[in-house]
Amino acid sequence: MNVRVGLVWDAVGRIEGGRQLLQVARQAGADTFLVFDHLINVFPRQAWDTGFGHLAADLPTPDRCLDFATVLGNLAPQAGPVRLAVGVTDPHRRHPAVLAQTALTLAQLTERAPVLGIGAGALENLVPFGVPHDDQVGRVEEALRVLRLLLSGEGPHDFQGRYFTLDRAIMGLPAPAGRAPLIWLGANHRRMLTLAGRYADGWLPSELMSP
Repeated sequence: MNVRVGLVWDAVGRIEGGRQLLQVARQAGADTFLVFDHLINVFPRQAWDTGFGHLAADLPTPDRCLDFATVLGNLAPQAGPVRLAVGVTDPHRRHPAVLAQTALTLAQLTERAPVLGIGAGALENLVPFGVPHDDQVGRVEEALRVLRLLLSGEGPHDFQGRYFTLDRAIMGLPAPAGRAPLIWLGANHRRMLTLAGRYADGWLPSELMSP
């Protein structure tokens, strides 16, 4: 078995924190550097104080969440052989065509193929902002199908679904040779695991479970 190790940054606070952690990843020979994509942190504000942890002394709120695409673009010049990844974004806040463009843009800046991590969407990123989240898994499946189309070539592409539609859509931004973006799916339950096997290049579990 070949085991590869990466580092994760929650993309909260100052970008310098991410740059420093990425430098640690390079020095340690890590395979991947993964950042979160949140509007609201999973860490509760009620517990964010210096009695719980030292980070609260420099950061008054855990919700200073940075945009993953801007962060990864900023980190790309110093990533070197470390693969950059988002784990995970969702197709509710971001249309799959926008996600495809983001991943293909990042591929222009990195030495290795970037990873587009997709999930069903955390409710703290959806409910407070009025983002539709009915049939979360159904939306993810359609988004994966659209992403596979758009990442396969310029097109034109046609797709007719319940949530997404392509009508002779063009994705004219090609991936550099050997750097076509990878799709990893955040999945824990049967329907999402089935989609991981059907459409994804990798699997991102968020719970302890057997492969």
